[in-house]
Amino acid sequence: MMNSLNSRTITKSSIKSKLLRGSIRRQLLSYIIAGVIALLLAFSAVIISLTTKQTEARLEHNAKQVTIALAQNTILALLTASIDNAKTAMEQVLSFPDVDGAGLVSSDGTFRVWRGNANTGSYFENMPWKQIHEDTILFEDRNHVYVGSVILLEDADINEVGEPIDERLGYAVVSFSKRSLDEINQNIIVSISFTGIIAVISLILIIGSAIKKQLAPLKELTQIMVYNHETGEHNLAHVSGSIEVEKMAASFNAMMRTLDDQDEKLRNHRDQLEAEVKIRTRELVEARDAAMSSSRQKSEFLANMTHELRTPIQSIVGYVDLAKEEVENEGAFHIAEDLDKVTRNAERLLGMINSVLDLSKVEAGKMELNINSTYLGDLLRDVEEATAPLVPTNRNHFYLVNHCENMLLQIDNEKLLQVLINLISNACKFTEDGTITLEISLQDRQLQFAVSDTGIGIEETQLGKIFNEFIQVDSGENRKFGGTGLGLAISKQFCELMQADMRVTSRHGEGTTFTVSLPI
Repeated sequence: MMNSLNSRTITKSSIKSKLLRGSIRRQLLSYIIAGVIALLLAFSAVIISLTTKQTEARLEHNAKQVTIALAQNTILALLTASIDNAKTAMEQVLSFPDVDGAGLVSSDGTFRVWRGNANTGSYFENMPWKQIHEDTILFEDRNHVYVGSVILLEDADINEVGEPIDERLGYAVVSFSKRSLDEINQNIIVSISFTGIIAVISLILIIGSAIKKQLAPLKELTQIMVYNHETGEHNLAHVSGSIEVEKMAASFNAMMRTLDDQDEKLRNHRDQLEAEVKIRTRELVEARDAAMSSSRQKSEFLANMTHELRTPIQSIVGYVDLAKEEVENEGAFHIAEDLDKVTRNAERLLGMINSVLDLSKVEAGKMELNINSTYLGDLLRDVEEATAPLVPTNRNHFYLVNHCENMLLQIDNEKLLQVLINLISNACKFTEDGTITLEISLQDRQLQFAVSDTGIGIEETQLGKIFNEFIQVDSGENRKFGGTGLGLAISKQFCELMQADMRVTSRHGEGTTFTVSLPI
């Protein structure tokens, strides 16, 4: 029973599912790592975005201040249309960090002068400037930020209400490179990535160690469960760890103790059953030996008794024959008829005694085969002569159908002859105004003798009993047909002794067929 419980079948799909599931520690680490990486990416994106915006705002503020300073220092240059007056101010602007170009634009939008990165002064009007202040404009492309500040000549005139009117002389334009901004962003990304990797590795080590420590009792419990399942043992688990693991281990140990108790009960019950089986077996053997001894004694007794009975009956038959001759010589024929009745009954009694003697010899194991050579034709002639007086008894007709040649057989002629006579005798006894047929054929190197009749047949419930000893088809006190019930039993045992097979087929009210298959 334990082996059947321990037997298991691991298919490819189950192995694959186990690999996909993995251990609890691996799953927890996977979830934690995925969560940390997601948080780190989100945090990095936010930090980079905020830092970029702050850097751009700082750059925009510095650019605005530099541009305003340049605009204030170049008013005179635009008024006098002298570029040399603006050269000093522009050189100072170009010395600022990230400034790679500076120029002046007249009020009509044309560049008066440009220093620094080339090809900028030619498309001032085409730039999509954005107004970031009432006197400041801004434009940026992929690599630069351009800031323009209005150059005003204050207090140039008085309006109708007495307020000064500013005169717009042009723009001071400064170009700022984004290289430092990109480097700052790259440094931020590298720093955050490096810090994140270190943080993830440290977190994996710390959390992995903590998970391993927490799951160690569960792993130990799992190992003892698997070991018990594979070996069939009932080892107890060590109760330690978290509350949940301790409860699991306690429940597992309780189950193992219960299984131990059940196994102990089963072992005791098995031992008790084995002891009882031994006792019953010994009693059965003794009963069998006693029955076999009794059967042998019965068979020996019947053999001895029937042998002793045959001698006086044969003597009676002999004396009756002598008395019949004397009575016939004296002419008292009516007495001779009575003597014939005595002879027939004596011969009937002698036949019964011979049947009992044959049965007792078979049961006692003293019946032996007497193999001799005989022709099939001689055997069939003996059968016809022996059964000829029986056929007319109930106004029956006998037919012999032989499909075989007159072959030479190596058989026990007397036993086969007795079997066939018994079968034909039964057919004559249970058939009235019908036919009895003996058909001989050769099939699969077996010589088959089929005795068929058109008599009363045998009920299906009786077919399994007809070869038993002392069994009659019409059993009971008022049975119609006589006999000892030994003919079929002896015939069956003779067939088995000759390694022949006897079969019967019958339909109640239509007839019966007995078939003897004799190997040749």
